[in-house]
Amino acid sequence: MLSGQAERLLVPAPLSRRGDRAFSRRTMAGPTHPHASGSRNGHLHGVAEPTPLATAAELNSLRREVEELRQLLWAHQQGAHACPTPNTTRQIESGMPDRREEGMFDSRFHSTSSGATPRDFRTLPIRIVLIRHAESEGNVDNIAYTYLPDSRVPLTTYGWQQALTAGERVREVSSGDAHPPRLFFYTSPYLRSKQTFEGVAAAFDPGQIMGAQEEVQLREQDFGNFQDAEGKQREKAERLRFGRFFYRFPNGESGADVYDRMTIFEDHLVRDINAGRFGPDATLVLVTHGLALRIFLMRWFHWTVEEFMGVFNPPNAEPLVLERVVHGGEATPGGPAAWIHTKALYRLTPQSRMVIKGCSDVMCSISMDAQSRELDPLENSFYAPSTAASEPTTTAV
Repeated sequence: MLSGQAERLLVPAPLSRRGDRAFSRRTMAGPTHPHASGSRNGHLHGVAEPTPLATAAELNSLRREVEELRQLLWAHQQGAHACPTPNTTRQIESGMPDRREEGMFDSRFHSTSSGATPRDFRTLPIRIVLIRHAESEGNVDNIAYTYLPDSRVPLTTYGWQQALTAGERVREVSSGDAHPPRLFFYTSPYLRSKQTFEGVAAAFDPGQIMGAQEEVQLREQDFGNFQDAEGKQREKAERLRFGRFFYRFPNGESGADVYDRMTIFEDHLVRDINAGRFGPDATLVLVTHGLALRIFLMRWFHWTVEEFMGVFNPPNAEPLVLERVVHGGEATPGGPAAWIHTKALYRLTPQSRMVIKGCSDVMCSISMDAQSRELDPLENSFYAPSTAASEPTTTAV
């Protein structure tokens, strides 16, 4: 049972008398807005004066109490029989100790403390599909960029056919799933990407598409505004001398700039996955551009700049598949893969590795430790602190 203080802590608090955003515990029911009916001079009729704020020690104690009760509720919902004690909070989520105490990585505590972020309801999509837009007018003749904004360059007739074919290929990939396809799309706002999305989505029933989100961070590298053909050739020659990844086009971006915004996108994507946004066995489809797609993989798999420079753009409208390497439930709290970072639970399929030239097997998955021998991510020696402490291990997951 919650203590009286803990119960009051969970009740929404009214605005302070100053009308600012300071909060204190509610002492009795009633309107909370200072301009609500029956209020005068910011005071509320029938509402007692706010009690003083609890000390930091009291608040921390109450937060721990609430957290322990939430853990008990979670264990009950999971069908657990053991009743956890206050000292086993870190073990409840995954059934294993805090790996950090052994000097090892544990994604349950990645970035921020659990008290500052939502509880992990991670339900892994079964796959993440990356698609470079289909053939555009700019791919056929780059003179199009001199009179069309890059964001308004459309697909060619052949490009539309490619987009429809890409949809069929995505449907084939998901044909072996245990459940009917459930897809969520992210697309660059550029016209050629949105048209490619339309072609891919046409292969599925409307009820199989969970949603679609236009994502500005998936756009192509900005090469400038209207592009002067001769001037752009000079800039590209200069880029070769300066370094392709770090060269920033006038009025545009460098590859490093794209990397920065892709980092933001992937951070939000992983947080959405960890929050359970997409549900079990969903397929995420990202429709983007050649360089942006490569930088997505670079950021996901932690390539070096040198490794990135050795990878070529995939063909237009050729789906690349990141497959989940564990069962979805194994990555939830209590599962054997709970400690593994979400990105490390996906790898590029062998078929996709053949499509994107320059991407070696080692580059298409994430190694969790310094050595390079492969282990099953669910094998005891992969995650058990007692074993890992005596013998460093790694994986390519």
